Amino acid sequence: MNNDFRKALNFFQSGRLVEARNLVEEVLKSDRNNSQALNLYAFVLYYQNNLNAALEQWQKAIQINPNYIEAYNGCGNAYKNLKKFEEAVQSFKKAIQIEPKYFEARINLGSVLIKLERFEDAIKNFDKVIDVDNLAAQAFQGKAYSLMKLRKYEDAIYNFNKSIKINPNDANVFYNLGATYENLKKWQEAADSFSQAMQINPNHEEAYRDLLHLLEFYLPNQESKNFVIKTNNLLKDQNINIDLNNKISDEIIVNYYSRISSILDENFHSKFTNNKSQIFRDDAKDLNCERHFQIFNTFNVIPQFCFGCYKIQIDLKNVLELFKLYLVFDRIKLEKNNLRKCMIELRSKVTGNYKGLLYCTGLTEAQKIEKYLNPIIKKTIGEDLSIIIKRGCTEFSVPYPKYKEIDESMTYNKEWLKKEKIIDDKIQKKNKYSSKIIQETLEGLSISDALIMKNWLFFAKSINDKSYKKFNVNIPDSEYLKLKLQDQIDHRKNEFSKLN
Repeated sequence: MNNDFRKALNFFQSGRLVEARNLVEEVLKSDRNNSQALNLYAFVLYYQNNLNAALEQWQKAIQINPNYIEAYNGCGNAYKNLKKFEEAVQSFKKAIQIEPKYFEARINLGSVLIKLERFEDAIKNFDKVIDVDNLAAQAFQGKAYSLMKLRKYEDAIYNFNKSIKINPNDANVFYNLGATYENLKKWQEAADSFSQAMQINPNHEEAYRDLLHLLEFYLPNQESKNFVIKTNNLLKDQNINIDLNNKISDEIIVNYYSRISSILDENFHSKFTNNKSQIFRDDAKDLNCERHFQIFNTFNVIPQFCFGCYKIQIDLKNVLELFKLYLVFDRIKLEKNNLRKCMIELRSKVTGNYKGLLYCTGLTEAQKIEKYLNPIIKKTIGEDLSIIIKRGCTEFSVPYPKYKEIDESMTYNKEWLKKEKIIDDKIQKKNKYSSKIIQETLEGLSISDALIMKNWLFFAKSINDKSYKKFNVNIPDSEYLKLKLQDQIDHRKNEFSKLN
């Protein structure tokens, strides 16, 4: 090994990629058949994210040395990052064929098999590592993840815990352990696992996101040290007394949010946000809206389910009224605890800015609930609010104007069933190994609610809704909402002017 190659290797190992590249290129000018230099050159290019060029150099190294397992492994990693998973599998298998105990290649092969959703094959591959090295934390982790996807949750937990015992500092293992506990509805264990993931990696976005969702329907033990859970517990203690027979004053809302804002400022890390704009009170029934929109967006047809979906829509004039409706929706008692949400409107060209929607199954139920809800809204918020019953989603009535009419002048076209089946088959295949956690939300304020309220106030400020000034709190920018509003801010301001 000549001095220039050693220097290039040292540069690479210390992260000085440009210097490593310059020097190894000089080495190759004088010795273009140096397989080690080609391998090093490929690694430098790989870490500079020049994947195709890296592949080219590794392939040259393999031509010179057909048993160069590190080069095959490098090719596999490059193919993986290029999302050429079958080519990656072949490269890793070639390295393993040459050296069956090359466990790095086996771990990498397992990770690609997971990408391909070949979970049974991944488990067999990881077991070959474990059989020889029972301290291979990554092998236990990969096996556990594969078992989780196959819905073998207890076995997955066992293997996650084996991985943790070997390496207790991997945040992703705790995160996936938490997701596994969620599938078993072991909410406290899930909360503990997500918290541990965030303790190891304070920037673990997935653990933070799933913990936020968990706290919408579960209240963990009070003694948690996690700042998200601690803040949530403090917010839960913020009681507000309202009477559904009397008007909710602006002062009540302002004082209520002032306490919320103080708790967030004192306890919550400001770098964390909630990129949502709607607060739900959920009845734990999945309306499957993603599926319905996929059908509509693909074939421009309305799913059969949506012909029986009715909504009570309350249009509000300002953000203060939205806060008031939030309290009403939180307190009302409905026989079926129907799904309801308070929202700011972010759909391009859709009318209105502040809305409440309550979902009903059938027109009769909608009319019954509207009769109960209408006087409450008038008493608590205002006599002049618009409360209507509509059918389905606004987007559907653009190509089919009669769809929104509640007189059912438009009926379902049974020819559309064929198109629905096409999408359902695709969804079934895509979601074969995925799961969705849907639970009935808790009554009262959650940390998720409080963070969305911050977004509401930024929205109000952005569209010149001056009622936000009554809150007298700092309103931080929302990059999420800036992006959503960038092409429709004038439309939103005009919509606000129409009602005020």
